[in-house]
Amino acid sequence: MLIFLYVTLYFRHSPPDATHPYGYGKYETIGSLAVSSLLMIGAVGIGHHSYEILINLFPSEIPNSINELGGAINLQTDENHQLNPNAAWFAAASVIIKEALFRITLKIGLEERSNVLVANAWHHRSDAASSVVALGAIVGSYLGFPFLDPLGGMLVAGMIMKSGFEIMLDSLKELVDIRVEQEVINQVEKAVEKLKGTDPNIVNFHSIRGRKSGPFYLIDMILQVNPDLTISKAHNIEEQVRQAVKKECKSVKEVLMHLDVEDQCPHH
Repeated sequence: MLIFLYVTLYFRHSPPDATHPYGYGKYETIGSLAVSSLLMIGAVGIGHHSYEILINLFPSEIPNSINELGGAINLQTDENHQLNPNAAWFAAASVIIKEALFRITLKIGLEERSNVLVANAWHHRSDAASSVVALGAIVGSYLGFPFLDPLGGMLVAGMIMKSGFEIMLDSLKELVDIRVEQEVINQVEKAVEKLKGTDPNIVNFHSIRGRKSGPFYLIDMILQVNPDLTISKAHNIEEQVRQAVKKECKSVKEVLMHLDVEDQCPHH
């Protein structure tokens, strides 16, 4: 798991070069896809293990009387009482530590808009869930409710599976270059509209589209400028628009513009 994390974070901020003209952001996408796959595999493992524990709590044959059923359950409980109660402290400590790591990593991942860090945070949560299952096995057996442990384990496995699937789906969407969120498009429009209000040489803009590359966005758009401008002045306005967009939307890494001097139908 750490290998995926280190490799993707290493490539994340690498500048574009001859082999990767659009940067290395997709490496983080591949990393988050791999981590989310491991999360889902782990969730299946936790769920299956919890299911086996739940099945083993019930007698293999239907008892002939209520007393036989009670005896079978008491026998199971008595066997579970052989667990070392001191193990509960280690399990509880593991839950606290892993949950703290989950919250810290998730906070940083959301701030950095890093899917691979978010996925790694959920990996910490899966470790915490495993410790919860162990803790539940110990505490539940001593309280006389051993079935609470596997039920809780199956619930946690479902939560991890859901999160892993959502991260995987986001990664797949990014790999196939699905359109960026409307919120990002709105921020770009807001930035250009604000600059247009102060510079009469900006006539119009349209056909804004983009794609996600790791934590960043690559935006394409058409900018219509005054046809009487010199090439130098037109490119100067282009750079002003680019900087205005990056200032308004911090997650935009690059803005590719096509300059027009006449009104054309929007490109789709």
